[in-house]
Amino acid sequence: MEGSARELLGQVDAAQPTFVNCRAYRVLLWTGVKTGSAPVHYTVRGGNEHGWQWTHTGVIATGANQWFRVAVKMPRRTAWLRIEVSGATQTIKSKIVGIEG
Repeated sequence: MEGSARELLGQVDAAQPTFVNCRAYRVLLWTGVKTGSAPVHYTVRGGNEHGWQWTHTGVIATGANQWFRVAVKMPRRTAWLRIEVSGATQTIKSKIVGIEG
């Protein structure tokens, strides 16, 4: 990760989703570890081929090499999800799971 906002998987087109076929999920669980102590700002967007319909933002403020957990309750079901991160240069290793319901 570098200072400017980037999609979690490195995609540069702002219209491209990180995940597709997400309508069944009501909660997004994101767990991981970041190598630096600087905070990571994140944005999760939900939408479809017609654009982004909702946005959730937050900050991951754990120390270096500590676990973090983010739970995003999605305000409505959407086909696509996009996750963008920004902050000081550091590596993020994570796992993202959608919870059905």
